[in-house]
Amino acid sequence: MDKKSLYLYYYSMIVYLFGSVPFILYAVLIKPIGAMYHERPFQTVSPVFGNFGVYEEGLLVIALVLIILSIILFILSLGHNRASNGKISNRTIIAPVLLYIFTFAVIGVALI
Repeated sequence: MDKKSLYLYYYSMIVYLFGSVPFILYAVLIKPIGAMYHERPFQTVSPVFGNFGVYEEGLLVIALVLIILSIILFILSLGHNRASNGKISNRTIIAPVLLYIFTFAVIGVALI
């Protein structure tokens, strides 16, 4: 793996790291807590977050944008590596793919 491919790979993982924070907040903490209330989230007003439904949607949008950006950087890294005839192990490829599958599976469950 050449230097540019490696940097793109690292950048994709860093962006995923920043995207995982709103993802964890949305899918693991905020969405399940919001589901316990008897009111719709858009009717609930919090003194900290304001409109609870807008806060939930904002977290979802931020998480999706950052994770999709991470996927794009990861694909660019793989493409650049193949174009420069670099070597990359299967473990290096499969680890982020499993992270992305897990992320979208959990977001899908949270949306239901």
